[in-house]
Amino acid sequence: MTTIISHQEFDEQVDLVKEYTDTESNYSEDLWQYPQQFGQGNILNIELRQGFNLTLEDYQVHQNITIDYPEMVHPLGFYFQISGGLNCRRYGLNCAGNSIISGSGFIPQLFHESLSNEPNKAVKVHIEPGIFKRFMGFDDTIPSQLKHLFRQPDQKHCFHNGIITSQMQIALQQIWQCPFQGLVKRLYLESKILELIALRLQQQMQAETTENCRHTLKKGLVDQIHHAKHILECRIDNPPSVLELAQLVGLNHHQLKQGFRKVLGSTVFGYLHKFRMEQARLLLSEGKMSVAEVANTVGYEHLGHFAGAFKQKFGITPSAYLKGENLK
Repeated sequence: MTTIISHQEFDEQVDLVKEYTDTESNYSEDLWQYPQQFGQGNILNIELRQGFNLTLEDYQVHQNITIDYPEMVHPLGFYFQISGGLNCRRYGLNCAGNSIISGSGFIPQLFHESLSNEPNKAVKVHIEPGIFKRFMGFDDTIPSQLKHLFRQPDQKHCFHNGIITSQMQIALQQIWQCPFQGLVKRLYLESKILELIALRLQQQMQAETTENCRHTLKKGLVDQIHHAKHILECRIDNPPSVLELAQLVGLNHHQLKQGFRKVLGSTVFGYLHKFRMEQARLLLSEGKMSVAEVANTVGYEHLGHFAGAFKQKFGITPSAYLKGENLK
């Protein structure tokens, strides 16, 4: 059985547990308890500054609940579903591991259905277009790649579905486990959110580049390049040579190299190196493996070579990162 409730009615049943305001820095936090008749858990709303908000959702519903939202003018939104999920009439099913970019503009009436059984954990960012432009250093001129995200209040907004990458997972984890308070907390959270936005926008621009390539490259070739990418990711500890990889996906050496540059914007081993470093950083952040074990897992036989590559990429040694010094 699904309960249908208006957004206003839902808000009236949410209880404020704790609030904190720093008037000097225009920073505030409101911790809300999810309505007990529908589920259990909390929703933390953080206003980093006027027009720039962060929401951390951590709750589990007892039954399916559909929330009816009215028509609205919406700011820019960046949504990251860490676990659980919900179904939205506008965005579709947003499962664990998914992320959504929502442009500014007019949103027609929509419904969000919270799905029961699985704990829902999500990070949501809302930022007014003017605030975003100031952060990015834009004046009246918006880069052509981002213009579609900025629409007038009478224009329907756009949205793009994507995935949460390993780099995004690390930033999300750091946001969730922020060790600071006060002004330092705001600066830290803003920096991590901007990192998330940059990663998500880069992913979207790469996806659009790939889509453009589909119009100039044969579909079969694009599929072969993605197959080659998958092979590299699966054989991260013992990758094939470029020639062997080309043979595995039915291309010649030149087609593979050119295809990687056009579809993925990287050389074959440039992509492999980036993926190795992302996986290494994720494994170290989990803290379940030693540096040597991580190095071996991502395909480095020589610990010194791994340490050097990791420091060059992230500006910190893997041993220091494992100890959590990146959070200090």
